[in-house]
Amino acid sequence: MKSLVYSIIGIGFLVAGCASQSEGSEYSVKASVSDSDNGKMAYLIDYDNGEKLDSTIVAPDGGVEFSGNVGAPAMVRMLIGDRRAGVFILEGGDITIDSLGRATGTELNVRLNELDSKEDSLSTVYLNLSDDSLRNIVEKELTSLYDSAISGNVGNPVGYIAFMNRAYSLDMKQLDSIVSKYPVYGDYTRVKKLMESKRAEANTAPGKLFVDFTVGTDSTAQKLSDYVGKGRYVLVDFWASWCGPCRREMGNIKELYNKYHADGLDVLGVAVWDDPENSKTAIGQLELPWPQILDAQTIPTDLYGISGIPHLILFAPDGTIEARGMQGEELRTVVGQAMYSFTHPATIEQVTAI
Repeated sequence: MKSLVYSIIGIGFLVAGCASQSEGSEYSVKASVSDSDNGKMAYLIDYDNGEKLDSTIVAPDGGVEFSGNVGAPAMVRMLIGDRRAGVFILEGGDITIDSLGRATGTELNVRLNELDSKEDSLSTVYLNLSDDSLRNIVEKELTSLYDSAISGNVGNPVGYIAFMNRAYSLDMKQLDSIVSKYPVYGDYTRVKKLMESKRAEANTAPGKLFVDFTVGTDSTAQKLSDYVGKGRYVLVDFWASWCGPCRREMGNIKELYNKYHADGLDVLGVAVWDDPENSKTAIGQLELPWPQILDAQTIPTDLYGISGIPHLILFAPDGTIEARGMQGEELRTVVGQAMYSFTHPATIEQVTAI
């Protein structure tokens, strides 16, 4: 739902807004930050490709000022030192950043704020609904409005943000369809990476045989095939020490491990996007009893199209991917059903025969 609950886009989001910006437009950006940030470097980072576009030093009074020229409007992230301090659109004009990191003063930033405001309102409505049918209605309405934002802002950062948030909920076929219709979105670095991730996800969908990977070299090398495809179910947890949801999910995983390990369920942790020493510390703190592949970084997440963690994949005894992306109650249900089938093969055969 995160990728859907983003906005109700007004009719006013038009391509003409982008066309009004001339090449080499002058910009100024002003913000106020905490006194504790005095003397730190502040940066404007291209949100799409990570390049540094501008830098300045935080003044003694906490003021931050950038100025220069910009061609096409660009989505940027402001950093104060290494702290994120807001995302906005860098375009010609005088831009002011408030304490929440929101920008005012220019046309596209006004549109972006409207989009953010609608997202907040609709997210609240959605989360307060307990009826799935009502939630589905909200999702359909938001999908339609998202599509309007994408088509109405082709070529400017508002359309890009709408596209990115919509794209995460799409499968590869749907994503290809939108990019074919609006090729400009396919030129963005993040979109290219997302499409690569979606292709990898499609290649490692349930029913597919596992894709092996190796972490480390020589005698320290570990492979997924060291654990998967050995005649037992294996629940693989892709996680990181800094990830709060990962830590919270460990309780469910421990419960399943304790309940089913003797019956043929193994658990494997794969620490990604993390410092290996921090991973080791977390393993001790959380008292995790199963084996771990450390310092995997992006190797497995690229292969399996994993864009967020925790991400859990259940591999069948022959190495086939049985299910992926489960958490909480869904995880307990999927693993429980798999283990029942594994430990009661005669029952399943009888049911099939009937």
